[in-house]
Amino acid sequence: MGTQPHAVHRTVVVVDVSAFGRRSRAPQEEIRRGVYAALEAAFDDSGLDWSGADHEDRGDGVLVLVPAEVPKSRVVGGLPHALLGELRRYNATRNEDARIRLRMAVTAGEVRYDEHGVVGDEVTLAFRLLDSAPLRDALARSTAVLALIVSDRFHADVVRPDPALDPGSFRQVRVDVKEVRGRAWLHVPEGAPPPPPPPVPVRRRGPRRALALLTAPLLFVGATNAAGAAPPVVPPCPPPVQLNVLVSAELADVVRSLALEFEDQSVDHNHLGCRELDALVFSGQSSDEGAVVALGRGWTTGDLTTVGPEPHVWLPDSTAEVRAVEAALLGSTDVRLRPRGSVAVSPVVLGASEELAGRVAQDGEFTWGYSGRPAAVDTSSGVGALAAAALAHGKLGGLYLDAPDVPRKLHDLARSATTDRPCTGDVALIRSERAVADTEGCQVLYPTDGVLVLDHPFVEVERRSRPNPPRRQRAADRFLEYLLSAPAQDQFRRAKFRDVSWNVGADPGRGVRAGRLRVLPVEPDAAAVRSAWRNAGRDEVIGVAGDGSAEADSFLDQVRQLAGPRDRVVGLRLSAGVVAEAAGQGVNVLVLASRAPITAVTRSASGPVRVVSVGFTAGACAPSTALHAVAQVHGGSCREILDLNPPAPSQDRESALDDVARAAWGG
Repeated sequence: MGTQPHAVHRTVVVVDVSAFGRRSRAPQEEIRRGVYAALEAAFDDSGLDWSGADHEDRGDGVLVLVPAEVPKSRVVGGLPHALLGELRRYNATRNEDARIRLRMAVTAGEVRYDEHGVVGDEVTLAFRLLDSAPLRDALARSTAVLALIVSDRFHADVVRPDPALDPGSFRQVRVDVKEVRGRAWLHVPEGAPPPPPPPVPVRRRGPRRALALLTAPLLFVGATNAAGAAPPVVPPCPPPVQLNVLVSAELADVVRSLALEFEDQSVDHNHLGCRELDALVFSGQSSDEGAVVALGRGWTTGDLTTVGPEPHVWLPDSTAEVRAVEAALLGSTDVRLRPRGSVAVSPVVLGASEELAGRVAQDGEFTWGYSGRPAAVDTSSGVGALAAAALAHGKLGGLYLDAPDVPRKLHDLARSATTDRPCTGDVALIRSERAVADTEGCQVLYPTDGVLVLDHPFVEVERRSRPNPPRRQRAADRFLEYLLSAPAQDQFRRAKFRDVSWNVGADPGRGVRAGRLRVLPVEPDAAAVRSAWRNAGRDEVIGVAGDGSAEADSFLDQVRQLAGPRDRVVGLRLSAGVVAEAAGQGVNVLVLASRAPITAVTRSASGPVRVVSVGFTAGACAPSTALHAVAQVHGGSCREILDLNPPAPSQDRESALDDVARAAWGG
């Protein structure tokens, strides 16, 4: 919003989505996009310039400051009705969970901008009106999708003198929110507004109390003491500071519950009994589809609607994710992540049916080589990334993801993954201990060589260009302190996490071991694991063409066996135009196998095809040969297989198959 040294006049508009926090993440994202789209369209329909107004995201709502030169009658007259139309259009195409009902408050007056945002009595008043009982009742007790409240002064200055604004449609209400007590005006563009409250009998005791006009443009009830002097004025509560908390899907439910409790307890830290903060908890991915990209580009307006508000605190699943994001942000001079330790712990384990556990486990432990068919793994989450790392470590004997045989082994692992119901038959579930313990039919098993750990770190997200104001920093410090408190740690245990001391709850689940577990001494690179796993699971079209020799046919049969259930193998004729023919059939990787020298192959210009050439005679891949040339031009490799009939599997042949797998499922 910028910084201005002097107070400036603005029309203050605040909107808030009713029951936003009760929705799951997907509807919340849809609602946020809908609110911004509706506001922009309504501004345009009302002849107002959205880009000329300042707007600040509030998670479940928006604060808009309209410049002084814009007529207030246009704001209060045209905007609510245009917004109502946009909400009707939006709601008509959404199910109940994604529909929007808005509370709207309008005031006007002097505001002052600083490096943290905007302050002013009218901004405070707008948020108090937005939270008032009459406005909430207008939605709760009617069919309306929009309810508007304006301050008493705004009504007197703007609404009442202008017949075009239909002053009779505004109903006087009493508001009592924190320091704001007095009169405001309610307007419901559609639906039946709640009836006015019954009159409260007035009991006169002693002299009549005087009315005092305070800073906010409402009438407030004052009092005098026995000597006739006014009592000390209680300062108003400042607007709560907003703490945006980005949390993993794994932690979302328990952290949301703890955040609500923390909000309620924030009054204990304020001598006036004011609620100090609003904690907005939203879930998101740390992979390259989610928060990391948004952080790196400065969290634009588009990120506000697709990812969520810019986080002040991040609670991912593992420190491995934090390191991956830090690596991705190396080019950023602005964003800094500050990990401050774990708030809970959950090891990555295997869930097995009773039948599978009986075959592969001994005393609750198993070896990765004998762990059944894995359920499909989604590496976009932190849990999924470490589950894939655990599977890869078991398959490879370590996380050496640059080795030449890795794509082939990981593709074998990925193609064995199934979408069948986990913990039935031989289908195993590799997830967090709490997720496995919560899955019907699963018995928790631990790997013999140690577990990978989801350490659920608390990470502050800092911007050097916008340091945290002291109030927000205190809120973050107290939130961490609260998450580590005994009641919060008990709530983590009841949700089947382990606390920071590795203690489990009273009902941890079938097969769960108490106490600290043996930890696998590796540090997974979450970005590298995600990349390798994503590549290994790619659906590829592989073309094969041979010269008809026994050696070529045998090798190409083995290439066909590399393909997974979603891959496709296309047989082609070995000719000068074989690459062009492969491109025409959508081939990604073309394997050429020949015992005899081949004629020159024409380069294809119709699509990217990687070529792997295999020859079965000495010198078949010499730089002067056509096999070498076509592989070099098309980004592949050429390998000679000379040990044709060894007593053991041919090393040359295995290396050539690794070449094919690397071209198909490597980086």
